[in-house]
Amino acid sequence: MSLLTLELKNEGDLNLFISFAKRLNVTILDINQTIINEQESPVLWLEKIAKKGGIKSISNPSEWQKEIRTDPILPNRD
Repeated sequence: MSLLTLELKNEGDLNLFISFAKRLNVTILDINQTIINEQESPVLWLEKIAKKGGIKSISNPSEWQKEIRTDPILPNRD
């Protein structure tokens, strides 16, 4: 038995490698996805926020937005 450790730079390469591994009938023991610098992927922190489920005190986000939204006062307009 051989154990191989890889570091793949993007999600597309990971998916391609997993497909290839399945084709070779390889057993995948573990997939750890880490990002060294989270600033490289702004989508990562947005996904983390989404997984938390948003703000629990806001039951209807659309209504909340309508309530707090105010139009700016425009100069020279009555």
